Amino acid sequence: MSYQDEYLEDLLGTTENSTQQEAGNFLSTASVTFPYNPAFANSTLGTTPVAANQDDTQLIKQQSTEPSPYDISNIPSSMDPLFNLSNVMGSNVGNIGSGSGSSGSASSTNLPIIPPVLGPIRQPPVTGAVTTNFPGLYSSTGFDMLGVLARVAARPNPQINIGPVDMSCSFLVVDAREYDFPIVYASHTFEKLTGYSNSEIIGRNCRFLQAPDGHVALGSRRRYTDNNAVYHIKSHMIAGKECQASIINYRKGGQPFINLVTVIPITWDSDEVAYFVGFQVDLVDQPNAILEKMKDGTYVVNYSLMNLSQYIPPSVGYIGESNNVEEYIRDLNSAMPFPASLEVFDLIGGNADTEVSKRLWYKMLLEHSDDFIHVLSLKGIFLYCSPSCKRILEYDVEELLASGLSSICHPSDIVPVMRELKESSNGVEAVNLVYRIRRKHSGYMWFEAHGKLHLEQGKGRKCVILSARERPVYKLQWKDLQTIGGITDQEFWTKLSIDGLFLYASSACQNLLNYTSEELVGTSIYHYVRSDRTTDITRSLTSAKDGITHSLKHHILKKNGQYMEVITTFYPGDSVQTDQKPSFVICQTKEVASEPSRRRSTSLSPVQSSPTSSSCSPDGASSGGSTPTPSIHLRNISVEHQPTDNIFEELDTTRSTSWQYELHQMRLTNKKLREELESIKHSKKKRKKRSAPSSNKVCHHCQRKDSPEWRKGPDGPKTLCNACGLRYAKQMNAQGGGPPSSSVSPKIKPNMV
Repeated sequence: MSYQDEYLEDLLGTTENSTQQEAGNFLSTASVTFPYNPAFANSTLGTTPVAANQDDTQLIKQQSTEPSPYDISNIPSSMDPLFNLSNVMGSNVGNIGSGSGSSGSASSTNLPIIPPVLGPIRQPPVTGAVTTNFPGLYSSTGFDMLGVLARVAARPNPQINIGPVDMSCSFLVVDAREYDFPIVYASHTFEKLTGYSNSEIIGRNCRFLQAPDGHVALGSRRRYTDNNAVYHIKSHMIAGKECQASIINYRKGGQPFINLVTVIPITWDSDEVAYFVGFQVDLVDQPNAILEKMKDGTYVVNYSLMNLSQYIPPSVGYIGESNNVEEYIRDLNSAMPFPASLEVFDLIGGNADTEVSKRLWYKMLLEHSDDFIHVLSLKGIFLYCSPSCKRILEYDVEELLASGLSSICHPSDIVPVMRELKESSNGVEAVNLVYRIRRKHSGYMWFEAHGKLHLEQGKGRKCVILSARERPVYKLQWKDLQTIGGITDQEFWTKLSIDGLFLYASSACQNLLNYTSEELVGTSIYHYVRSDRTTDITRSLTSAKDGITHSLKHHILKKNGQYMEVITTFYPGDSVQTDQKPSFVICQTKEVASEPSRRRSTSLSPVQSSPTSSSCSPDGASSGGSTPTPSIHLRNISVEHQPTDNIFEELDTTRSTSWQYELHQMRLTNKKLREELESIKHSKKKRKKRSAPSSNKVCHHCQRKDSPEWRKGPDGPKTLCNACGLRYAKQMNAQGGGPPSSSVSPKIKPNMV
């Protein structure tokens, strides 16, 4: 079969005689002449043998047994796709024929001409015996990969020379018009390269290759690959530009490989970018794939990976070994856990009733738990430690077994911890421990352990089984608090998760919202704000999660169904550094009406916001000014703080006292403050009672001003002091109601009568 025959069959899809007749009619309409080719004698275009010197036009007319769909009386419009296509195809075929010379013989030196990119074509209606179309006959995925690769090859103004590409290469196609650029097509070689099946690839973003467990959060900083390379690829894709970068990717199971990624944007139905085509090659297994390095730093790559072997993912045990990170970073399990292997499901569903399978299942849970599972004797000796101690405490299991808790516990906390362990033998249902523990390389951290007493049957031995994890504590600087106005009377404090769930609420919330602390805990902040401000709440939580203090003016729902205007400030909960993400958020909610009197309770001065924590004033402007030392002055207590001091300095891991002692001291301090407050209120009441308004009265007889009572005199009521008024009343009674004589009281002047 000649090249022309193959091209016509691919273009028109000739499968039956009716389609062959259409091909003849099509060529007769286009008035195309082919040079003589012996292969036409046995071609599928006709059934009549043709002489060697027969004219090509007569050949086409003999092969047509039906009238042409396009004749002089039926001229198609210029917009008809078949008519336009015949002109383009006819000119190309004419060029192919003219390249062999005037003799018309086929030349072996003629190279096939790459057909031009024609775009989506509406197929003409099929006439004849065959009346059924099969649009997805040659594509099991329903995706037009020939059209995609043709657009890649014929793209205008190529910036990267991608080199030779065939269908054996590893490539992906992502949809640029959908959210998060989901993968819509993956080649079979890509499945072999990564170890993921097609069902695990389609619909996901390509970032899942950037972590051993395949779970990478959107917009997160990459921990297992070069973040700059990821940003380079992402920025070029957003701009719709071509890019190429080498990046460390991970196969299914966690095995890393160096991937040279080339991303080419293509259009489809319009001028906008519709798809991104990404080509991959493993530079470790295919070092000879790079053919040439261009001047702009890109590479010409041979993407033909015919000798790529199938990658087999390792067991789950390999994943745990590959995730060890030397630097201590608190891991926030925001992503979904790695899916369990088929062996786990077989263990659960197949032999779940047997004692052996249960023990294996429990052992697997212990070995793969994120928490530190350990067993302590009543004297504080480690009897068992789960493998997670290496990740959490940086110790090997062998280093902790048979050693005492006092070797890694903070010296100030060991006494209350040992007391709790001993008291657990008295029948306490649960054991709760909070103390500071020393990691092997990264210093102390707060540790929280929960468990219960275990009594070994038959032996009478007692031990405590505990599950422990790191306990994040509050961290907030004084300058961040004062930038937004300090502390007011009408406010309450809450602790939120990074998703907006109330974890704690101070008792003052009942004064403002009429809700108790127990009613708020466990609910979401979104339930108490208007629907048009949920986006602002989300933005504030995101800012706090990124280590930035943010203030928001909004309305909050009270228990009576009314909304109250408040200002809520979102602080990063347990982090004052930009390189560490907080695990919770501290919120200060104050009533807007209390803003003019925001400094009544303290004499703290506003300070400038820290470089690492940008605070906003209620109206959106940043507060600035000098940085004096914040201080609180009371009658018996005067506390001064540096702007960078932690408000919760009692929870510092390097503090030489235990938290129980600090809590006791805080209770004593609060008791003194309450007593002082009551004394101030009582003294104000006494002064108010003692200093009743006297209206500057003066006794008309003795000129006295401090009389406790004022009585009636000759000049009218309340004109005499108490003593003069009594004498004046006696004189009046002695005279029988008449004017008193001067002899009654020599102290009363005659002019008083």
